[in-house]
Amino acid sequence: MSEQNEELIDVAPEATEEDAPDNFFIDILSGEAQTPSPKKLLVQRVLRQLIESYGFDRSDIEVGYNPRIQGHGRKTIDIALFRNGREHTNDNLQRIIVCTTQKKRDKLRSHTEADADLRQLKELIELLTSVSLGMWTNGQEEFLFQVERTRFEVRTKPLGVWPVPGENTTDLDQTGGVIQVSADAEDLEDALLRCKQYLNRNLGLDHKDAFKQLAVLVLAKIFDETQRPTDRRFWIKGDEPFTEEGQQAIQERISGCITDAKAWQPNLLARGWDLTLEANETARVVMELARYNLSETLPRYRTDAFRAMARNVMDGREGRYPTPLNVAEMAVRMLDPKATDRVMDCSSGTGTFLAMAATHVFNQYLADAGTTPEEATAEQIVEAQNQTAEWVGTKALGCEIDPYLTVTSRMNLLFTVGSPGRVFRLDARTFPEGDLDGVEAARTAIPLESMDMVLLNPWFSTKDTVTDESILSSYELGKVWNKEEGGTGYVNSGDINSAGVPPEILFIERALKWVRPGTGRVAILLPDGVLGNPGDEYVRWWILRHCEVLASVDLPVEPFKVTVKEYGLTPALPSLLVLRRRSTEELINTEHPEYKVFMAVVDRAGVDSRGNQLFERAPDGEELIFEEEVVERVRVGGEVQIRRTTRRDRKIHDELPLVADKFKEFMETGEVSV
Repeated sequence: MSEQNEELIDVAPEATEEDAPDNFFIDILSGEAQTPSPKKLLVQRVLRQLIESYGFDRSDIEVGYNPRIQGHGRKTIDIALFRNGREHTNDNLQRIIVCTTQKKRDKLRSHTEADADLRQLKELIELLTSVSLGMWTNGQEEFLFQVERTRFEVRTKPLGVWPVPGENTTDLDQTGGVIQVSADAEDLEDALLRCKQYLNRNLGLDHKDAFKQLAVLVLAKIFDETQRPTDRRFWIKGDEPFTEEGQQAIQERISGCITDAKAWQPNLLARGWDLTLEANETARVVMELARYNLSETLPRYRTDAFRAMARNVMDGREGRYPTPLNVAEMAVRMLDPKATDRVMDCSSGTGTFLAMAATHVFNQYLADAGTTPEEATAEQIVEAQNQTAEWVGTKALGCEIDPYLTVTSRMNLLFTVGSPGRVFRLDARTFPEGDLDGVEAARTAIPLESMDMVLLNPWFSTKDTVTDESILSSYELGKVWNKEEGGTGYVNSGDINSAGVPPEILFIERALKWVRPGTGRVAILLPDGVLGNPGDEYVRWWILRHCEVLASVDLPVEPFKVTVKEYGLTPALPSLLVLRRRSTEELINTEHPEYKVFMAVVDRAGVDSRGNQLFERAPDGEELIFEEEVVERVRVGGEVQIRRTTRRDRKIHDELPLVADKFKEFMETGEVSV
């Protein structure tokens, strides 16, 4: 797009990172660099869960604790948890965790099936008389226990949930269950992956049927959190999931909750989206979800974890696959939607752009309250989520041709902030015409020229071009364009392009027609070929005629390779265009004054082509370690305390946030500092 002056930033790294070995990690407790091993990395994963989800005080945790039990040789506890503020002795030991690395299992096991692996934990529990709770994990499975001691025996009873620090074990059996915890993204993702694996592998459901079952239960879970604490039903008592009587009680509570949840959100699920699991199967999935309070979990963590829930629901046909989260986040930050804006994705897929837009608005509500996602109290998080849910219910809009993905988009928004928004089933290419079930309502709700901004990742296809003349006739870019004689422009011949037009080109025009003239903006992902191929020059000319090009960002292909690898696809080289639609008055003038265009070349976006994380490095190639103040939520005496601590850690080498920051600077000042 050479007609404009360009403001170019190059965010390429100073050192090569490709395929760099992950040769150390920073211990979350000590802050020291350590040589990695599968066992150590598993321990770190559990430590993050304990600190960031459950709220354990790091000073009450010890890794590799040696209890020194007389007459029993040297014993080692992988993770030991002590009474708050007490000396690390056997008498003060409350919980123990055994971490065992194993090959990944196809199916999740029951306690009985895993008995041989659990013996080490049970033996330690018998020897340590102060221990009341135990956990065994291999990173894929988790087995929780409560210890019951009598005069003559020690019994380990299986649990569905653990109490939070300071909570009494007697609370495990109370109506309403134990206190539910907020989750970090990794912990919540692990729980959803266990649910998916159980439904896929243990029960034999395909990916879409498994998602349906999980979606119905998630709807019930989110509805339940809108109720008064005394009216809630999505909880479990200590060992309910492991007894027939308990499983039936769970099924009864959840079935009633689902009925009320469907009445609460009558337009969310399609016909046939019903719970069909048996009582013991329902209990197994509910056990994973019941431990969390989603209302107190940050939306960014929730939409990140939703990927695990929605994994494989897209099949890659027609070049369709989920947008990398950090790419969508960058695009949203560049458009910077406000709580007054109507935001749309006209090819919503699994709902990534809409969910990230909701997360952005949530952060603005917290900023208005004078806080940040890291420092906000549970009450502030809940309040901001309620405000965001209200915004989503009226201003987060979408459309999707696939009926299954229409529901998936709604579920992503519901899971992220508690409202499914308004996502209509229709073909964006033919709107406002069409006969799909969402068209009639959409004509009133999302007429053309009614959006403040549109974000989308359209179908990329070089094979399945659009040849339907009834579609192409409605688009200027569906026609044949000829070079203007003696000029630099193009002329619309009026003839339909019978050779066919790639769908992403039609989506450029459609997205622009959906935003308001003069002020409406579009952020669209496109294959680089549209911006560089000689045969597509007429498309670029058309864009410059109808838009002010605000930004062009050349993206690395690696995050897209990670996203599409499960579909067996090869992604096109991607770019992001940010456009402002010109007003009618601007279009009357064929000449436009020159203006600057923000341009960036991104070389690193956090992962290599195999999905391995990339970390920031010094010019000599050495990985850098940073000190950063972080906020930890520590549970002490039944209260959550906000504590600031300094952590040493590596930083993911992701240049996309920098691009968003620089674009904001460019829009405010017209310049970019280097």
